[in-house]
Amino acid sequence: MVHTITLVWSFRNRFDIFKKSILTADKTCPKYVNFCLVDGASDESTIRKLRIFCNSIKNRKIRICESAYRSTVSEAWNLGIMLSDSRYVVFISSDVEFKNRQWIKDLLRMIDAGYEYVLIDNHAVFMIDKRIIPRLGWLDERFELGPHFDTDYMIRASEEKVRFIILKNRNSYTHYDSPKMTAARRKGEVKDRLPMHGSANENYFKLKWQSSWPGWKDRIHPPGNIKEVKRILAEIDPHPFFTKKINKIHGNESMKKITLAGVKRIPIKISQRLDK
Repeated sequence: MVHTITLVWSFRNRFDIFKKSILTADKTCPKYVNFCLVDGASDESTIRKLRIFCNSIKNRKIRICESAYRSTVSEAWNLGIMLSDSRYVVFISSDVEFKNRQWIKDLLRMIDAGYEYVLIDNHAVFMIDKRIIPRLGWLDERFELGPHFDTDYMIRASEEKVRFIILKNRNSYTHYDSPKMTAARRKGEVKDRLPMHGSANENYFKLKWQSSWPGWKDRIHPPGNIKEVKRILAEIDPHPFFTKKINKIHGNESMKKITLAGVKRIPIKISQRLDK
């Protein structure tokens, strides 16, 4: 069975790095997979180069969604969900570089097995089935630029008993900063990078979820499961009309049974780091 899939990137400038992510994705996944590139107020020169580059890629449906506003990642990912016409959406960090086809093979196996939310190592590469949106909701747009919005979504997935799994990377992609860049991002703002030094998202996370998590100071990963927290704030649906549309389009599609043998769940450790 051929599944409808869209890869979604959120990006801001860094064209040379982003180009490698797109190029390696094109080389490693089937041509029926669509690409959606959601801009976060990149420079005009970046957009021009990106359009020329994407036009050079053959037999691939690619959409570039330009913006004069620097969206948060939650906003960009939600846009990717709304603007794609596929049932499955795969979110990819703009500096991920794919090494082989193993990642897409693993995702397709998980789709066939009935999983609705799949991480390959962490949220640098992960997939959702749009059928979960009406019950799980959208990514929380109350988070600002920075971390913890993805962990929040993971907690909510466990809260709603979404069919969720974390797979090993198996050397199918790379995604990391140099030690120098990591240190710089922890100290202050780095141009065109997701901030990792502020406290706004940490404070909001603590307002939303009651837990014993000490905070982000020592880079201890936040709780990742509803069993480790207690909800304080309720969710708000930022896109109620799109929620209804998704339910209408995908709600009647049949649920697949989880029949895949030999799939081992990887537990989420509190010490696990998901720096973007």
